[in-house]
Amino acid sequence: MTRFSISDLEEFSGVKAHTIRVWERRYGLLAPDRTDTNIRTYGLDELKTILNVAFLNRHGLKISKIAALSPAERDREVRELAERTGSIEGALDNLKVAMVTYDLDLFERTSSGYLKEHGFRDLMERLYVPLLEHIGLLWQSNAICPAQEHFISNLVRQKLIAAIDGLKTVIQPGEVCNVLYLPENEIHELGLLYLQYLLRAKGEHVVFLGQSVMPLTATFTVFAEVL
Repeated sequence: MTRFSISDLEEFSGVKAHTIRVWERRYGLLAPDRTDTNIRTYGLDELKTILNVAFLNRHGLKISKIAALSPAERDREVRELAERTGSIEGALDNLKVAMVTYDLDLFERTSSGYLKEHGFRDLMERLYVPLLEHIGLLWQSNAICPAQEHFISNLVRQKLIAAIDGLKTVIQPGEVCNVLYLPENEIHELGLLYLQYLLRAKGEHVVFLGQSVMPLTATFTVFAEVL
């Protein structure tokens, strides 16, 4: 079972640990377990609670009012507020929960809903990019494990590849060719895949060589021979 420290909740929600303790003590919003050495640990329910409470509080609801709501009522308030304001914070929080619980269905529902409303570029630039940036911080602080980071990164990669495959490009004779690759020992290719999508969406010719490719001169020698 996944357990989090109070510093993990701070990293996920952006709420200071001191404030979380005050909310916990004064309003009973969280019910942590304690280790034999009296250190608080929190479960997935507490993580979801603090994400929802932080979202509502940032949008002007007083903490006393939020605390008086049931979990179901808080969920509804978050959903309705996100819809009214066009905020992506609720969607980002859903994806964070999907990551730590390996919840493919939640990831798909959140992504599909946002894609339908805003389109693929907004899905990438306003939802996935901030998510991946935050995941980097969570990984550095040990709030998540490599498996959780890989779970989300691979799902984003699948979305990119599917979007690229859905583009129809007609190559004209003599057209400039964009060759995309990462140098040797570079394996993080999500940005390169998105560049491929953007170029293909503009109708440009792209040859995608991927990650960890041999040095530049040798690459173009092989590429020329293939052509």
